Amino acid sequence: MSKDDGTLNLRGEVTPLMELLLRRRSVRKYAEGQATPEQVRYILDCVETFTGSAGFDAPRIRIVEGTERLAVIRAATRGIVGKINPWLPRTRARHLILCGAVYPPEPDTDRPAVERAIKQAAMAMQVALLAAAEHGLGTCWMAGISHDSVELAYPMPDGARLAAISPLGLRPARMALSWDLLSYHLVSKRRKPLERLWSAERWGATP
Repeated sequence: MSKDDGTLNLRGEVTPLMELLLRRRSVRKYAEGQATPEQVRYILDCVETFTGSAGFDAPRIRIVEGTERLAVIRAATRGIVGKINPWLPRTRARHLILCGAVYPPEPDTDRPAVERAIKQAAMAMQVALLAAAEHGLGTCWMAGISHDSVELAYPMPDGARLAAISPLGLRPARMALSWDLLSYHLVSKRRKPLERLWSAERWGATP
């Protein structure tokens, strides 16, 4: 199996989901313009459908723009951790996706529930990023941010704790020579091939 041809399902066929997984990548340099209200609604609908079907109750996904977006960016880039993404304050992406998780009432004594909430939120975030990629939009999963500052600037619903954010914008028609392009190729060479991360199984099948 090759990570380039997408033949990773049980019958060795290329599926739309496989193509989407292989096409999606982190984007740090965006084109002018922005996602349409219909595209934003589609992303949120996909997340809602997924979390409802999976029975998840912890994830909280929000997409912000305008003054809320600016407030989140300012908060996210505070402190030493926030400085690792110097490109974020200058991004052309007009929306931000925020991913939060609702923790149990006693998070310090119920670590399994906290970990479950984080995993549910991470899966919901991945659905949002794939839905964006389906419409040709760019995203970049970011955890290197000032989480506490963002939570103060934009409190998540139900007291959810922030897990990650991502810009949401138009991908450039072509990648010009830039640090974004160079870093993408450098990091990509260190990533594990998709076939080492993907597991294809049949529900109810015995070994």
